[in-house]
Amino acid sequence: MLDRFQTCVLIVLGLLGIGGNGDAAEDREVLAILERRCVQCHNRDDRSGGLSLETRDEFLQGGDSGASVEFENLERSYLLELIRPKDGKADMPKAGAPLTTEEFEAIRSWIASGANWPADRKLRAIVDEESSWWSFQPIAPSQIPVDPKAGQSLTSHPIDRFVRAKLAEHGLQPSPRAARRTLIRRVYFDLLGMPPSREEATAFIEDNAHDAWEQLIDRLLASPRYGERWARHWLDVVHFADSHGYDKDKPREHAWPYRDYVIRSFNEDKPWSQFIREQIAGDVFAPSSIDGLEALGFLSAGPWDFIGHEELPESKIDGKIARHLDRDDMVRTVIQSFMSLTIGCAQCHNHKFDPIRQEEYYQLQAVIAAIDRTVRTYYRDPEVAARHRGIQSQIAEIKAQLLDKHLRDYRPARIAELEAAMVALETELAALPAPDKVYVGAVHDGSGNFVGTGVQGGRPRPIFILERGDVTRPIREMSPGCLSGLGAIPEPFRLPEEHSEGDRRAALADWIASRENAFTWRSIVNRVWHYHFGQGIVTTPDDFGRMGGIPSHPELLDWLAAEFRDTGQSLKSLHRLILTSETYQQSSLGGNGDRMDSTAMEIDPGNRFLWRSNLRQLDAESIHDSVLFIAGSLNLQMGGPGYRDFVIERPEHSPHYRYDLADPSDPAIHRRSVYRFVVRSQLQPFMNTLDCADPSIQVGVRNQGNSPLQALALLNNAIILVASEAMAERLYRSGESLEQQVALCMEQTLGRAPTDVEQNLLVNLARQYGMAEVCRLMWNLNEFHFID
Repeated sequence: MLDRFQTCVLIVLGLLGIGGNGDAAEDREVLAILERRCVQCHNRDDRSGGLSLETRDEFLQGGDSGASVEFENLERSYLLELIRPKDGKADMPKAGAPLTTEEFEAIRSWIASGANWPADRKLRAIVDEESSWWSFQPIAPSQIPVDPKAGQSLTSHPIDRFVRAKLAEHGLQPSPRAARRTLIRRVYFDLLGMPPSREEATAFIEDNAHDAWEQLIDRLLASPRYGERWARHWLDVVHFADSHGYDKDKPREHAWPYRDYVIRSFNEDKPWSQFIREQIAGDVFAPSSIDGLEALGFLSAGPWDFIGHEELPESKIDGKIARHLDRDDMVRTVIQSFMSLTIGCAQCHNHKFDPIRQEEYYQLQAVIAAIDRTVRTYYRDPEVAARHRGIQSQIAEIKAQLLDKHLRDYRPARIAELEAAMVALETELAALPAPDKVYVGAVHDGSGNFVGTGVQGGRPRPIFILERGDVTRPIREMSPGCLSGLGAIPEPFRLPEEHSEGDRRAALADWIASRENAFTWRSIVNRVWHYHFGQGIVTTPDDFGRMGGIPSHPELLDWLAAEFRDTGQSLKSLHRLILTSETYQQSSLGGNGDRMDSTAMEIDPGNRFLWRSNLRQLDAESIHDSVLFIAGSLNLQMGGPGYRDFVIERPEHSPHYRYDLADPSDPAIHRRSVYRFVVRSQLQPFMNTLDCADPSIQVGVRNQGNSPLQALALLNNAIILVASEAMAERLYRSGESLEQQVALCMEQTLGRAPTDVEQNLLVNLARQYGMAEVCRLMWNLNEFHFID
């Protein structure tokens, strides 16, 4: 009887055999079985039994026990007996289910035909395509629980039904509703990123209408500030910035139209599938619209190597590397942003944990093989754009007529008329305003100093699968495609042999936006949930794969995904659904609303089952915007180029961004922080201290800290000093007494009146050091720093 290692060697070496005239499709099928079932344990990194199965030579070398098979009489070999499935069982593979009858017969036939193994084929481990992991399953139709089984009164809200059913499973009770003063502050920060004014808070607290909460939500969703708030979240996810990054980190002057497109799309409540299609292939789906072009800033949102592209030709190794990394960033951004899957490691080998093959990664690179980051000219004014298109169309028509040989030979007067009309049209075209510019992912026109040679006339570059991701070791050319082994996903797209570059991206966009693509719909509802509750139903919103989390409420996640997908794909409706639930409106203290429930804390300390609201910190942008808003200094101008709270030194070479040289009192930099010119290499010190997102990487979950540096920044940063003086002046102009100024300051900052003790302390502080010091103190309190 053979030991297990010898058995494994028998399986693998027996499969290889000698010779090689087998059918190529059969070869690929059997080698794919080995990749799914064997190479996870037997590879160069994890040589179980000393055996690697990555190459033919390594197969033949055997393992710790040496070679253990002979091929003189294959039919009598113990190999086939070991892998033959019998009554649902088999000795091998050692781990997992036995081979299916079809897999066994494929292997047997392959061995009989010579067990061909292409010389350049190296195997990589891949997780079984029939994965049981939750995200690989289709969206399941979820029944809303009928009985919460927790002793509380029955609720009609579907979210509450799901949550309370889960609470009942774990012996937990929901917390009472938070106070109205807390709720209005919470929902203002969630939807607008700023606090309510004192008057707005008072009006809501005193509103006795039965639907006052719903009316408040609708007013906030209709505010233009909503788009600014939620665009910031999406810009984190796609790692948008206004500079290139890398060592030069030059300003990216025309990136901002994409930011404005995102704000506009959220305010317009654009259906999610349209939002997806425009950002991947807007030039195909909406070629004449502003959105169709500006949305392509999504593909160019990440870092870009100026030297590797502008100064090095694609024929050089460093140029090849730069363009490979550029495509890698685009592929990662598309899949991770919309589908919450990590894919980057597949550029070197099959994904170690998820069923993503290296070949599929390079098929995705082939989809965007013609795309570079470049500047496009267009007209933002629709009337001017329409006039420009009309003139160009007329010029093209005249040029076509002028090519008519009969016209040129026999009708010279008509030729003169056409030429005069051409001159008039060209004069009219030249008189149009200078075109606008936008930085997007598109086919590069070869202008300027760009010296890439990979794109000729818009034809995509040839993309090769690379040995270990090395551009100097191409294996074979890849055609465009997508991911096929994820289970809960539509079939890979098909392209005709003759297709345009844009057809590839349009097919990818349709595949991602497909109704059957469960990853897409779970991803966006989980992201929205994360921003409302401080953690998603899945706590890893950027990774739904095996290295990510599992849903705390899987039935709720699928119900939300299906509801969002099938009822208009409206983000505003999704917000409204979440915010009107009792789950969202719970107190963050739990228990009776005054102190934390110690029993619940023991059962669920991380609040995964939502027995209370999570206590959440304000993000950097909310603090920045709120300080200026409270001080009365916030400039609400929307759109346009970002404001620069720095001075650039040495712009001709490697720019130095000097934040310390900017004037903090300049009204031009008192806009909402979503309009800030974001630099990759030198983060704004104040925002960075408050944990703003790093624009060089995709950020689905921000880091949160509570450090002495944050306290010092909220006391001494220049923008805080300027705002505190403005706030003090504003309070002084109110004509109120010092005591009333102190009370107004606290009500506007914290949403409540001071206690008698607080009032006395703050009045004494104001008398001794001035009201500006009181404002600085207010902005440094935990009560301001946290939403509730």
